[in-house]
Amino acid sequence: MFFFSLLATDPLAYLVAFAAAAFGLVMHNLFQAWLADRYKDGGPRRFGFLSVEPRVHLDLIGLVFLALIGFGFPRPVPYRLYGRRDAQVALMGPLGFFVAALLFGLLARLLLLAGSSMASIAGGLEVASGLMLVHAAIYLFPVPPLDGAKVVYALGGTEARRFMDQLSSYGPIGFFIIFLILSYTGITSAVRGVLGTFLDSLFRLIGL
Repeated sequence: MFFFSLLATDPLAYLVAFAAAAFGLVMHNLFQAWLADRYKDGGPRRFGFLSVEPRVHLDLIGLVFLALIGFGFPRPVPYRLYGRRDAQVALMGPLGFFVAALLFGLLARLLLLAGSSMASIAGGLEVASGLMLVHAAIYLFPVPPLDGAKVVYALGGTEARRFMDQLSSYGPIGFFIIFLILSYTGITSAVRGVLGTFLDSLFRLIGL
């Protein structure tokens, strides 16, 4: 509940972080929609997923979860591809989160250079950057309906797909149980740490 508690300590930072993280969900979809469109799948373009219109991408329940716990989900991008192309489109989602983390972190550092008057906005963007790294890490896991599971469906064998179907049969409850296990065992933090280290290296390369 760290994210929601930020509302009491720094409301402006919370609002900035929430708005930025919501845009990060849009970026997840835009990355997937762009590649699916490049692969001649007409679904994303037909349903407006190549636009930045929030109503196309954002899910109300996903936004509620984002506001409360700092983890949300967008509407799924409508595409139908198979094999390697399907896997590549799925992986564009976590890449979109990582690029969002890079963008928000870069903006936060630039705002801090402007002085303390921008501290709350910069702090909110820094929080959003961290949230996007968490999203990128979690969405890589092979747990339905996450992007990692779509990769397994696209590239895995019969047994792997059957296992994914078994996980899917537990519905949202099964997903959140696995989500809690990954969080409390430190697996999510470990993956996020690797992504964060890479992100920090990029910032050092550009002198920030």
